[in-house]
Amino acid sequence: LMSTFKTLACATMLSDMDSGKLNKNATAKIDERNIVVWSPVMDKLAGQSTRIEHACEAAMLMSDNTAANLVLNEIGGPKAVTLFLRSIGDKATRLDRLEPRLNEAKPGDKRDTTTPNAMVNTLHTLMEDNALSYESRTQLKIWMQDNKVSDSLMRSVLPKGWSIADRSGAGNYGSRGISAMIWKDNYKPVYISIYVTDTDLSLQARDQLIA
Repeated sequence: LMSTFKTLACATMLSDMDSGKLNKNATAKIDERNIVVWSPVMDKLAGQSTRIEHACEAAMLMSDNTAANLVLNEIGGPKAVTLFLRSIGDKATRLDRLEPRLNEAKPGDKRDTTTPNAMVNTLHTLMEDNALSYESRTQLKIWMQDNKVSDSLMRSVLPKGWSIADRSGAGNYGSRGISAMIWKDNYKPVYISIYVTDTDLSLQARDQLIA
């Protein structure tokens, strides 16, 4: 899964807000002791409180790992994401750990994994079915559209006139992944999910392979 899980964690959060389980204005304190590697937004807010929605925005736009962990802690941990996915028909994807350990991607380890087909189907469900309210679907799509850290992937080769909403991830053992929705006016959206792992290719080479 790597950081592609952040879409799923934020979808779980939005679902909890839709149902009233989580207050839309819920906040959490950013404990300096809990700041983990690659937290460009939360690192500057250590010791302060932030809205959970803002944490999702940081996780989705900047792939901020501490922000993602804040979201997970508020919604009930990685298991809550897995349970939400089961409730919308995804029987393959599972989340087991927090950042950064979930990026270990050890060959043969089933923890924190998905399949391309499962991710495509889940993204379609989140964007086009009633798993989320219209407002929440729109918010999730906006976060993915505004992603700032995937320019070297599909965005680099996107044909003129097409739009993209995506979330990428990277991990150990040469792992790289992306889940995306691309669309053009008057055309149905196309859903794409690609995962590469257990390779010695450089990050640049993996990006070129995916793009």
